[in-house]
Order: sequence, then C-alpha cells, then structure tokens
Amino acid sequence: MLATALKGGVLPLRAGARPIARRAAGARIVATAAPLQHAAASNGNGAAAQQPAVQQVAVTEPVTVAAPVQIMGVLPPAAVYQAAATAGAAKAAMPFTKTVMLGVVAGAYVGLCAALLMTVGPNCPGIAAQNPGLAKYITAAIGFPFVLLLILVCGAELFTGNTALLPAAVYEGKATVRQLLKNWVGSYLGNALGCALGVFLLLNCGLMPQFTNAINAISLAKVSYPFKETFIKAVMANWFVVLAVWQSLAAQTMGGKFIACLSGISAFVAIGLEHCIANMVFVPLGVLTGVPGVTWEKFIFNNLIPVTLGNIVAGSLCMATVYSLAYGSLGKKVWKQ
Repeated sequence: MLATALKGGVLPLRAGARPIARRAAGARIVATAAPLQHAAASNGNGAAAQQPAVQQVAVTEPVTVAAPVQIMGVLPPAAVYQAAATAGAAKAAMPFTKTVMLGVVAGAYVGLCAALLMTVGPNCPGIAAQNPGLAKYITAAIGFPFVLLLILVCGAELFTGNTALLPAAVYEGKATVRQLLKNWVGSYLGNALGCALGVFLLLNCGLMPQFTNAINAISLAKVSYPFKETFIKAVMANWFVVLAVWQSLAAQTMGGKFIACLSGISAFVAIGLEHCIANMVFVPLGVLTGVPGVTWEKFIFNNLIPVTLGNIVAGSLCMATVYSLAYGSLGKKVWKQ
C-alpha cells in the first residue's frame, strides 16, 4: 500500500494524525514515510497492525522570472544598440572617397526635400490662421522625414546620424578613433557639397517664387539667436534625429522604418530646432537671394559652428555613450557586469 501511495505522488494522512510541517507559501508538499508505529487496532490475526506514519515536508521551488515581452518585428533595446555599433563599424571601414560620395547623395536629398517642405508650409494659410500648431506639424511631417527614410533605405552618409553610430562602434572595439574622424570629415564634407548642389537646383528650377516667403523667414531666424540657445537647440534636434535612426534599426519592416523616421524628424522640425546639414540649404538660400540681415559670416559663426557642435554632443554623448553604459562595453566596465 505504501508503494502504491508513493507512486500516486501524495500519501493520505492517517485519521487523527497531525502534519509535522505546515505548508509554506509557494511550497510543494511531498509525502515521506516515517518509522513504523504500532496502531491500536488489530490486523486480523491478533497481532497489532503496523502502519507507517506520514510526514509532510515543505519543498521550496525556484522562482522563475518572466523574460521581457518581445514586440513582433522590433528588436529589443540591447540588440538595437549592437546593431548601431555594427552599422558604425561598416561605415568606419568605408573608403574616404566613398564616404564623401554618399555624403553628397545625402546632402542632395536634404535639398530636394527642403523644396517639398517650403512648398507645403506656406501654402496652408487657412490652417495656419486657425490652427498654427497643426500647420507646423503638417509642414514638419511632409518633407524632412523622407530625407532620413531615403538615406536609410537607399543608402547614403548623413553626418548627424554618424555622430552616434561611429562612437558606438568605437566603444565596442569595432572601430578606431581615427576611423571615426575620417568618417565624420568625409560625411560632413560630402553633405556640404550635396547641399550646395541642392541649393543650385532650387535657384535654377524656376520655382523660387513659391519658396521666397519660407526662405526669408527660416534663414533670418536661424542667424538671429545667441550662441548658447542655438547650441542647445542643436543638441535637442540631433537627439530626435538619432532616436529616429535607433528606432529605424529596431524596426524590421518598411512601415516600421517610415514611422520611426516620421516620429523623430517631424518632432524636431515642428519645434523649430537646429540641424547643421539642413541649415546648409536654408541659410545659403537666404544669403544668395539677398535676405536682409543674412550673411555668410552670420551663417558660419551664429549658426553653423554652434549647431555642428550641439549635434555632435547629442549623437556621441546623449545616445552612443548612454546606450553603451546601458547595454555595451562601458556598462560592463562601470558596473562590472
């Protein structure tokens, strides 16, 4: 009978018997046989029956921690950071002339999409009068989000995105500081040349009358702020841009990448923040069309220098450094993980 009971997994308690151990919360009850004890009843042949006493032993089972919920079609944060470092390593290994060439392509995309932005925004006077916030967001959503989508899907080198991808590669030992500087110089130079090409196309396409109001307002505003304010707005702008890049790395579908680009880029444009490559289109257009108060000197010292520095801080410090601490080699060194 004892063997049968053990095989079933639980032994019944003898009538009147008290369990030796009380079940603890979260514990599993396992029955064991204690030394035999004499029962008062006879076993039928005049001898005292022997029955095993039953004990209950509490066995604590290990606690299982649930894994983080995985969103279908989206990489988890740690994998996104590693993907960023891998992308940075590929860019670091690229020949300098190829980096410049793809930088020109990215700058040209900026010029083309700037034309779209300047076409849509000024031609929504009714919405702007009744709901200026909505008008700003419409202008922001139709234009520059396509720049980043074109760069990520078709392939091009955007300096502001590289301010995060290359440092991530350096932190993870996949690139050197020299390679980082080579990429930054090449992509910045290429972006400047591409923006110059975009400015040339806009000035000679016969559509300048529809761009005039936007050029006047945007170019003058960008050279009119103090260095500190411009720098801070540049940090905020590229933080949004690189967040869009991060999200696009996480997204595994075309639709997901589009949403990633739309969310980050439209945010910084609608707020009115500063992006050094975009400004290489708007402010030179203001200088070349004779907007009062907009000069090359003001462009370089009031805008381009502080904006470039702010964009670098956002990409390398706010994104690459933070996420290396969270998911990469810097965190392993700091917290000894």
